[in-house]
Amino acid sequence: MSAEHESAILNFIIDRLQIDDDWFEWTGRGFRWWAGPLAQRIAFSPRRNLHGIPISTLHVETDLIAGVALTGDTWERLAGVNRFATLSAYVADTAARTISLHASVSVTDDNWMMARFLALHAAALQVSDAHAEAADMADAFGGSVQASGHPTRGPREVPDEILDVIDVYQQRGQQPSPVTMEELAQLVQLEPRPWLLAMNEPDRLIADFDFATNQPARLEVDRGVVHPGIGSGLELRLAIPVEPDAAIAQRLNASEAAQPDAHQLGAWCLDPERGLAFVSFIPSTACLPNLVRALVYHAAGRNEWARELLFPQ
Repeated sequence: MSAEHESAILNFIIDRLQIDDDWFEWTGRGFRWWAGPLAQRIAFSPRRNLHGIPISTLHVETDLIAGVALTGDTWERLAGVNRFATLSAYVADTAARTISLHASVSVTDDNWMMARFLALHAAALQVSDAHAEAADMADAFGGSVQASGHPTRGPREVPDEILDVIDVYQQRGQQPSPVTMEELAQLVQLEPRPWLLAMNEPDRLIADFDFATNQPARLEVDRGVVHPGIGSGLELRLAIPVEPDAAIAQRLNASEAAQPDAHQLGAWCLDPERGLAFVSFIPSTACLPNLVRALVYHAAGRNEWARELLFPQ
């Protein structure tokens, strides 16, 4: 992944979000900005090789609450709210006792054009959600809103218009998903095949990945799901055969936030029907051409990553 492409992605996001220079500062391999009282950081981690491929991970994170109690109740609440994840996860930092919203995209010289759009959508939705939810989250978790200010200008009192961007996603979400039944049906013939077996129904793909002996993980890709907050789009849900445990969901989210092996566009949670699962919801506005194919391979990579993390050889 070249430095030229990294710079192009950062400038693309700054331009599309129309970030005001007065509320922005460069920070090493990225930047920090304030759309309101909460800071959002968008930055690349150091480049590395993943399975022989040069890769850069672009992290997108917005502050939420501080002073969080590190108890089983906290993990249970996090596992609950993450059931409705779109492109970010609610993740606790146990050292700092904070909760933030976090997403990331894995960027290569081959996928950077698509990755920049994914990062843009993740950043826009995330910063809007954080400002809308921080006060209620602080009440629910017994912490305080993690407000901050620009180093020289102080707190931002007049919020940026981007905080209303949810309206754009909701309006598009009133229409059917742009992902077609034909597109999902064609995935069954995907080569190379990342699964043990796969089948399709009118609105969804169901596939089993190798996880443990006679205990596969299951991926469901569903164009018919309507998200309660943003309407139509595409839901991906990867359930792994592990005893449901909210602390494990937090561990997986925190580990992905630190160094993911795939796009972290969603969250590990406890699904009432499927148990421990990673859920991602791509709003209709963000359903890009060829995205579904890429996300299926990322789901396969996430399955292998989770197995190695939880059951190291």
